[in-house]
Amino acid sequence: MKPYFDKLRALYKRMSLREKLLSLVFFVVILLLWANHWMGRLSQWNDARQLAAVELETQQQWLDRSDYYTETLNTALQRVDPSKTYADSQLSGRVDSLIRQSGLSTQADIDPVRTREGEIFNDHNLRVRLNRISIAQLIKLNNLLTTETPYINLQSVRIQKNRRNPEQLDVRYEINSFDLKDPNL
Repeated sequence: MKPYFDKLRALYKRMSLREKLLSLVFFVVILLLWANHWMGRLSQWNDARQLAAVELETQQQWLDRSDYYTETLNTALQRVDPSKTYADSQLSGRVDSLIRQSGLSTQADIDPVRTREGEIFNDHNLRVRLNRISIAQLIKLNNLLTTETPYINLQSVRIQKNRRNPEQLDVRYEINSFDLKDPNL
């Protein structure tokens, strides 16, 4: 190792002042680039460490509250009769039946059911448009739909007067239902 330093010292002594300054600038630039690279990697590592710490803390909170979530789920499932929940086709059929009971089958337009699958239950959404109905028909249909709660729920109802006949209404329903994946729950 000593011969190596002796050679470097001899090379340094042969350099002119200008060459010494250029060499110093070269080494300083290389050192700054190297330090910048490592600072970037250190910053990325620190960000990943902080994100992992937040993620672990969130997971720990979920685990700490697992008894509460289990208890809440069991309480909710006790209030639900799995045989009364509606699958997507059953929801469409049941809503169609309620519309027929209220005498609105000719004014109704029912969209296909959209389903979002979950771990415990499937969530079904259905859009129904009713054109040119009276207030009495609207009240009758609302009463029929509320008898199906909590198995069929109204997410939203938009009511507008009909442009041609202000005594009649155009109504849009967003109807929500669910069915349990495991009927033994």
